[in-house]
Amino acid sequence: MITNIPTKKFSDPKVQILRRGAEYRALFLYHILKALKDHGYEFEMIGREGIFALGRSNRAGFPDTDIPEVFTDTLLEPPGASSMQIERTVLSEKEAKLEFGYCPMCELWQKVTDDQDMIALLCDIAMEVDRGLVDTYPEFTLRLEKRISAGEAVCDFWIRKK
Repeated sequence: MITNIPTKKFSDPKVQILRRGAEYRALFLYHILKALKDHGYEFEMIGREGIFALGRSNRAGFPDTDIPEVFTDTLLEPPGASSMQIERTVLSEKEAKLEFGYCPMCELWQKVTDDQDMIALLCDIAMEVDRGLVDTYPEFTLRLEKRISAGEAVCDFWIRKK
């Protein structure tokens, strides 16, 4: 069962705008993939391919680095980190782990469907953006283990130096 309740309330209007933006992207992804599925297309493959390409295209907004801390610092910048309650929970020379305590995308999917398997699949497809971005860093590996959409309390995002 998905429990995805923000534990922190922010008065910063930028945080609310970012959360609404994430919800809109989730709604867009849901309707596009549902239409593809309803018309008999390989919606999962198409979605993964497109979202992975989106992740690769995001590279310009990230630093040229081979240091996990420097890479993850970009994801910790306010107000973005606040909108998803992101915290770094592990840091060493070789790795950094971020935990996302709230997901506005998952919240939106819970509003449009009660199909838990579909929500988990949409989440995994959406994470192709992360896989695509990290794919542009040949010195890093990415591990995504926990997901709010799978009933976990947090989503995690591990960057490791090869």
